[in-house]
This record gives sequence, structure tokens and C-alpha cells, in this order.
Amino acid sequence: MSSHKDKIAKLSQILEEWDYKVDRLEHRVKDLPDELKAAAEKKYQKLLDFRDNLKEKEEELISSSEHAVEEIEHSIESAVDTFKLLFEDVEVNTKVEGI
Repeated sequence: MSSHKDKIAKLSQILEEWDYKVDRLEHRVKDLPDELKAAAEKKYQKLLDFRDNLKEKEEELISSSEHAVEEIEHSIESAVDTFKLLFEDVEVNTKVEGI
């Protein structure tokens, strides 16, 4: 596999793993007390938006030439970092309540 294909495969694998984690987190958010649920749902929606953004970038990466990969990779890395922070924030908020 070329380097370009390796990068696509790696991103696809990351997104697949996150889909599973996000699905699990969704259930935890739904089980939060009402006073915490609204804030957690807002953060959870941001998390979904970033996941969708990463999936769009994956499509760009798939359809791009190897020359455009570097620019797309930089934007992916930034989105991945933000996604991780949002995920951890929502996950911590759900754990604090013992759910």
C-alpha cells in the first residue's frame, strides 16, 4: 500500500473506533439527570459535528492526490485533537455523576 492509502486506512480505523465510543457515550448522556443533560447534550452535539467533519475530511483525503494530502492531514490533525478534547470533556462529565 502506498503512503496515501496507509493514511486513509489509519483515519478510517480511527473513525470506526470513535463511532463505537461515541455510541456508548450517547447512552451515558441520555441517562444523566435533567439538570446536567442539557449541557452534556450540547457538548455531545459538538462532538458529533467534529466527527462528521472528520468523515468529510476522510472523503477529501480519499479523493485527493498525494500532493494535496499534506494540507488535508494538517486540518485532520487539528480536528482530531479537538475531537479528543471534546470526547474527554463529555466523558468526564458523565462519569462525575456516576453513570
